[in-house]
Amino acid sequence: MSGNLPVRLLEIACWVVGSGLMALYAVARVGGEFERDTAISDFERARSASIASAHGRLPDRAAPLPVAVATTPAIGPGSKSVEPVDRDNLPIALLRIPRVALDVPVFSDTSERNLNRGAGWIVGTATPEGDGNMAIAAHRDGYFGALEYVEVNDVLELQSLTQSRTYRVTAISVVQPEDLSPLHPTDSAAITLVTCYPFHFVGHAAQRYIVRAVATP
Repeated sequence: MSGNLPVRLLEIACWVVGSGLMALYAVARVGGEFERDTAISDFERARSASIASAHGRLPDRAAPLPVAVATTPAIGPGSKSVEPVDRDNLPIALLRIPRVALDVPVFSDTSERNLNRGAGWIVGTATPEGDGNMAIAAHRDGYFGALEYVEVNDVLELQSLTQSRTYRVTAISVVQPEDLSPLHPTDSAAITLVTCYPFHFVGHAAQRYIVRAVATP
């Protein structure tokens, strides 16, 4: 019996560590989902205000969007405060792929925090409101896990603060990490989605999964 004690203790320790890691993962996912939903809400409100401003009017049922750090709560009976938009954390775009139910904010870089709460723009590629090749990355075990089910001819929608564009998937490929050709500039508006591959792989995934879409006329 005593000979089995070290093995039993090791099993218990592994179970405790595994349970702890699973709990941390669950907390991170819940936190990421909350931040994602907040970012989408803030983006849509900021976009509504931007479009309304371009037409010389305020958005319906809304006051001018205040900056989060500069707001002062309304005081007094009947006062209504406007929930501020956190502009420091505002996404630069919103990406949707309706057929696979992907709806994800695109942040201004690929920091770990941004990839946990959405997708990240790959710096140096085209911007959401410009022409050329805009590259966007996210985790395969996160929001870009949906790319496994994307097919050629699927429709992508990209909203910036001032415009909305529709794209159609034209190619899907798998490349090595050192192959940067999918990020090269293009003459016309395109989106390149990047995630790790294989999708269902324990450990470091050695390849990159690429989805290329071009703007529709």
